[in-house]
Amino acid sequence: MGRLYSKGKGISTSVLPYRRHSLDWKGLSINNMIQLISRFADKGLSPSQIGLILRDSFSIIDVKNITGLNILKILHIKGIKTDVPEDLYHLLKKFKIMRKHLNFNRNDKAGRFKLRHLESHISRLSKFYKRKKFIPINWKYKEYIENKHFI
Repeated sequence: MGRLYSKGKGISTSVLPYRRHSLDWKGLSINNMIQLISRFADKGLSPSQIGLILRDSFSIIDVKNITGLNILKILHIKGIKTDVPEDLYHLLKKFKIMRKHLNFNRNDKAGRFKLRHLESHISRLSKFYKRKKFIPINWKYKEYIENKHFI
């Protein structure tokens, strides 16, 4: 399948580990894992950062194999929610950085072109999240960027 904004045409993806059960030698039960994840979330870490810490520090490759739920669902059960999903948040952050750059560099035509692509990506993603009810229906990304301090 072709990519939307890049030249790649491959279908190469990461492969899940072959072993589908939890390892007992790690000493982590389901309850310990959920407490660990909620503790990291209380510190302000995003789900992907939590996954990286679990992978690097605790050698846990896949949380879903041990708990049966992914990190985002565990946080949702614990009542820890973000105002926008993580991928949309990072796109908005990138949009704000590009906007700031283009205010100082008005002749950057390639940057303006990329900004248009980024805006369309944000609008498509926000439509999806509105449909799935992850964000409110009357949510506008430009108002969110104005109110949120990213950097």
